[in-house]
This record gives sequence, structure tokens and C-alpha cells, in this order.
Amino acid sequence: MNRMTPLEIQRASFPTRWKGLDPDAVRALLSQLAEQVEDEARIRGELKAQVARLSAEVEEYRQRTNALNEAFVAAQHTAEAMIGRAEAEAQRIVSEAQALADRVIDDAIHRAENLEMIISQLRSRRRTARAEVHKVIELLQGFMRDDEAAEEREAQAPSVALMRPRGREGKASS
Repeated sequence: MNRMTPLEIQRASFPTRWKGLDPDAVRALLSQLAEQVEDEARIRGELKAQVARLSAEVEEYRQRTNALNEAFVAAQHTAEAMIGRAEAEAQRIVSEAQALADRVIDDAIHRAENLEMIISQLRSRRRTARAEVHKVIELLQGFMRDDEAAEEREAQAPSVALMRPRGREGKASS
């Protein structure tokens, strides 16, 4: 059965029969039915428009959701890549720092060994200098002993006064 429009319902005509229906009542009922069908058609049109609008919104939300999911996946990949690069950079920095620390430690050990060698040489020189000072002291002590012995010998040796002739002493005293 074909759908009738409200206008077709209002203009509908019926064949007449003997003892038929009251045409005014039929017309009133048809008019009322036409209004109801028109209201329902309007409501159905509004509902279709609302369904279309809501379907468009749902589609827009789907597209937004897809875009957000794609953005999230891209952000996740970017974050993972950045984390990977950061971890690699951190590992590189740690490796460089470890290598630098090893070089600094090796340099410090080398310097410490050099200082120990210098200290050992200085100790050896100090012992040598101390031995030389002892030799100088012993030499000076020998000179002092010789000088003291010479002084004693000089004190025991006759003085110049003793060597003068006696005659001259008397003349000099008169």
C-alpha cells in the first residue's frame, strides 16, 4: 500500500451509497487524520534531521577519536624514540665519564708514582748531604783538634822573651 500524504487524505473521496456515511463526519475524521499524519511526518522529519545531526556528530567524534588515537600512537612512538635516544645519550655520557675517570685515576697514579720517585731521590740526597755534613764536621773537628794540639805545643814552646840574651835584659832594666 502506498503512503498517502496529508493532503491526499484530506482530498480523498468515497463513492456514495444508499444509507451511506455522513460526508461531513468522514471529512472531519479525514481532516483530523491528515493533521495527525502531518504532525507525525513533521516529527519524523525532525527525528530524521536529529538522527542525521547525531550521526554526523558521532562520525565527527569517531574522526576525532581516530585522530586522537593516531596522535596518541605518534606521541607514544615519539616518546619511545626520545627515551631511546635519551638512554643512548645517557649511556654515552656515562661511558665518557667512566673513561675520563679512568684517565684521571691513571694520571693521578702516574703523578703519585713520580712524586714517590722524587721523594725517594730527595731522601737519598738528604742522606748523602747528611753524610757529607758528617764528613765536614769530622774534618772540622780534626782541624779543631789539630789547632788545639798546636796551641798546646805553642804554649809549651819557649816564648820570644826566653830567647833574648840575658845581658840585654839587664841593660834594658837599668
